[in-house]
Amino acid sequence: MAALTHDIGKLDLPAQLLNKADALTGEERTIVERHCIAGVKRLLAQARADGQDTATAAIAVALSHHEWWNGAGYPFGLVGTAIPRCARVVAVADVVDALTSIRPYKAAWSLEAALEEISAKRGLQFDPDCVDAMLEVAVALPHYWRSLAQTWGLQFTAELGHGATVILNDVRC
Repeated sequence: MAALTHDIGKLDLPAQLLNKADALTGEERTIVERHCIAGVKRLLAQARADGQDTATAAIAVALSHHEWWNGAGYPFGLVGTAIPRCARVVAVADVVDALTSIRPYKAAWSLEAALEEISAKRGLQFDPDCVDAMLEVAVALPHYWRSLAQTWGLQFTAELGHGATVILNDVRC
């Protein structure tokens, strides 16, 4: 559930930065990187308003999902297991999603290419255990989609080596 709010701080960023087709300037990148702290502020405010202390994972993910396993990330340069585990998991999933999605500045990558990129950054940007788990899930995807299609009575077709592109009743997923 915490993954759903990992980028909530982007609500505080100017839309022109989020939708910019060109590379960000250094100053613009600094502004975008602030979304982690802004997300924590939003989540804390909501938790206080609700009288809840259950937002711990959501806060950890919002704050730490851009930290790198080797310490080269932001906002604090945390290293290895100092990064909350929930944030390490979401970091891998977030990059897979970002790479395989169309953005104003790039075309969508195939899942196969995205997984190769994730694998190349295993132990650098990403927790090796999280990368290994993502690769295991990717191998299982065709079976998962086939099972869903059978449950829903839909036509299923897988197109890529990792089952990255599936077609359910002529809708590409």
